[in-house]
Amino acid sequence: MRILLAAKTILLCTTLFGVALLCALAPVTVPLGLGVSVVAGLWFARSITRPIARIAAAAEALGAGDRPRLKVEGGGEIGDLARSFNRMADGIAGRERNIADLALTDSLTGLPNRVLFHEHLTFALRTHRPVAMLCVDLDDFQAINATAGALAGDEMLRRIADRLSTGLGNCFVARLGGDAFAIVGDGEGIERLAQRVIELVGMPVTIDGAVLTAGASIGIAMAPGDGEDSASLLDHAEQALRRAQAQGRHTFCFFDDALNDRAQVRSRLESDLRTALSEGHFQLHFQPLFDLSNNRIGSFEALLRWNHPARGMIAPADFVPVAEESGLIVEIGAWALREACAHAATWPDHIRVAVNVSSVQCRRPGLSEVVLQALTASHLTPSRLELEITEQIFVEGSDATLKLLHSLRAIGVRIAFDNFGTGYSSLSHLQRFPFDRIKIDRSFIHTLLTRPGATAIVRAITDLANALGMETTAEGVEESDQLAELRRHGCSSVQGYLFSRAIDARAVHALLADENPDWDRRRAAG
Repeated sequence: MRILLAAKTILLCTTLFGVALLCALAPVTVPLGLGVSVVAGLWFARSITRPIARIAAAAEALGAGDRPRLKVEGGGEIGDLARSFNRMADGIAGRERNIADLALTDSLTGLPNRVLFHEHLTFALRTHRPVAMLCVDLDDFQAINATAGALAGDEMLRRIADRLSTGLGNCFVARLGGDAFAIVGDGEGIERLAQRVIELVGMPVTIDGAVLTAGASIGIAMAPGDGEDSASLLDHAEQALRRAQAQGRHTFCFFDDALNDRAQVRSRLESDLRTALSEGHFQLHFQPLFDLSNNRIGSFEALLRWNHPARGMIAPADFVPVAEESGLIVEIGAWALREACAHAATWPDHIRVAVNVSSVQCRRPGLSEVVLQALTASHLTPSRLELEITEQIFVEGSDATLKLLHSLRAIGVRIAFDNFGTGYSSLSHLQRFPFDRIKIDRSFIHTLLTRPGATAIVRAITDLANALGMETTAEGVEESDQLAELRRHGCSSVQGYLFSRAIDARAVHALLADENPDWDRRRAAG
């Protein structure tokens, strides 16, 4: 307002000065000159006051919190003033952004801080969708600080923060302070998320030549059941965290007792899996695949079995999902490959061994090396090893997965498509990769004789495979009429209880040593 008042004063003074000057110089022509003088004075004054007025208005807008910019016209002092004003406005905006960043961002890790965490969680709770809040605390971090120093500890926090922010998908990750982090998820797959956090935190960190390793304890609270606002949800997650720390750390607990009981069962199962791996509780059983064209066993599928010392035999369906979620399937799968190749090397040369490969194994680096090491150690010809993969590998995989499969096939390893026909895009995968074998899912075989159209589907699969130069294996064959139908449709081989259940390694040798097993009865039935 003061600038505007000054501008108006300048306009008035300039006009009066012009009038006075004209009267002194030409009193005779005052009436005519007076009008000209007034007009000229007004034009000259406004040429000065208008830019000043615009600057004044912009200054008031800047003071009110807006972000005005002045259009710089021409040079001179007014233009310099406008440019100076714009620089000042940019500087103020930049400083405000920095202040906001400092207020909402953790200065050490660059993650959102506790203030922004509460804002985000409050917003997430307003959506009325399930929300999971994970409170993460690093185990024994004080010991790391004490032995490696505070600078190394800070660097470790930065590394872990980077892993969490890039390795958890769309989750919101914040640092609450010290060695405590908070993660907000969408309420789905929380146990897998917690295991992933433990895995990411547990990766070794090399700092100044020293290898440092941390663990993580996690408390989990779920909204809306465990709290409807950010403060109560965080409080309940911290209570669950203390329970996890009391149970030995490197684990997670739910605030909800029912969820926590389930989590504890899973945690014990994972612990038992680690013990089984280190103490040799796993076994391989083998189920034969009968070659219909040669009327003999063509290969065996290696099937994982877990002989638990207290619970006895545990079905793969009960422990493989946990092994995949925890990442233990990588080590277990490597053991199975080595063991299967070692057994196959003692069989006749025309018999192959098939080993199932998890999508987790394909995503992790090193599968190609594991296969090569297993083949080298056993002296097994690569063409006698067949890796069975499912559609999940393509769903979760990438071009790197395809490159891996191509590289294995290039050295002679065979690749089979397991459970063909059960996925949404099985046919499209046949275009992406040249499989050696298609295994027709048992669901089609079970209804082969009873469901209209099942025969046509099986026939279509066998015709397609033959056209592409691929073999076909029918899984779950249990009846002689099923066998007869599959023969008519040109299926390459069959697998199922009609021929044999999965048997242990000693029984495999006994079966192969029998020169005349009871295949005649089966062939006659077919």
